[in-house]
Amino acid sequence: MIYFIFYCVYYYLLTYIVGGWCLLMQVLSRRKISSDLPLQTGKVAIVTGGGAGIGYHVSKGLVAKNVHVVIGGKCEETGKNAIVEIRKDFPNAKVDFIHLDLESLRSVREFAETFLSKNLPLHMLINNAGIMFTPYSCTEDGYECQFQVNYLSHFYLTQLLLEKLVQSGTPGSWSRIINVSSYMHYVGNPDLDNLSKRLEHGYMYSSHKAYSDSKLLVVAASNMLSQQLLDDGSPVSVCSLHPGVVRSNLWKHVSPVHRLPSKYLLEGWAFLSIEQGAETTLYAALSPEVEGQSGCYYDNSQKTSSASLSYDEHFQSKLWAKSLLMIENTLSNK
Repeated sequence: MIYFIFYCVYYYLLTYIVGGWCLLMQVLSRRKISSDLPLQTGKVAIVTGGGAGIGYHVSKGLVAKNVHVVIGGKCEETGKNAIVEIRKDFPNAKVDFIHLDLESLRSVREFAETFLSKNLPLHMLINNAGIMFTPYSCTEDGYECQFQVNYLSHFYLTQLLLEKLVQSGTPGSWSRIINVSSYMHYVGNPDLDNLSKRLEHGYMYSSHKAYSDSKLLVVAASNMLSQQLLDDGSPVSVCSLHPGVVRSNLWKHVSPVHRLPSKYLLEGWAFLSIEQGAETTLYAALSPEVEGQSGCYYDNSQKTSSASLSYDEHFQSKLWAKSLLMIENTLSNK
């Protein structure tokens, strides 16, 4: 019990120390705003979680550039309300909603099948949806929620849509896979031998560690997929990114000790607005500057290095094999 308490306190403190440093760097850095992003008429994008929060502003930003956007989300009402709001500014917007529950691999498969049945191309897959610091709970597939929602379901969705992305890309206009991670991936250190472990008696769970680990997995898998596609000569780029420290609903699970000071002392000047939080994703999806560049990690719409573990080829290979096996085992039991 003492070790369990130390374990949780350690990751709790580490999260907010590193998060505080990230926020300080954000305050001191000049925001890079890409105001000259070109029109992308004829392009099609999927945005997971595209009906609310940062995802909504990503969807709206894409529509503003004539992109046909397909919003994937759990709540149909939220998705349809987002479409109504987007069409207030862009009456002729091509924007649709398809149900997607990232807590269910079966739902992920159904989403992909529904999209593919429309016979549309796919030029941008934006894996944006995520949850943060949630209390322990399991998905319907038996996995810890942050692990599946932030990482495994997006990994599976990418696999299901990869052929369509390859077909839609051209040598001069690559398709793009954009995976939203977090600065907190730098402190992630997941145990790949226990990725699918359920909560058992005596098993330690830290919501802060689970979040950081899930975001590290996102970056590592992005880097491996990027290399695979480059080796195959496929016109598809893959990147991951940190959207910034943003005033969003993700903070609802943060303890009052940090949430209240953040809300009343920091949000007004240190945090980014939700709209600003979409800027790096839109840069990665639309900017000519990143055409043909793959395996990159972006922060503030600028290329930077991700955590060293995310480049470890042995770690990547083991993660990839484990992920495929978990998906196969889960779906075979349905």
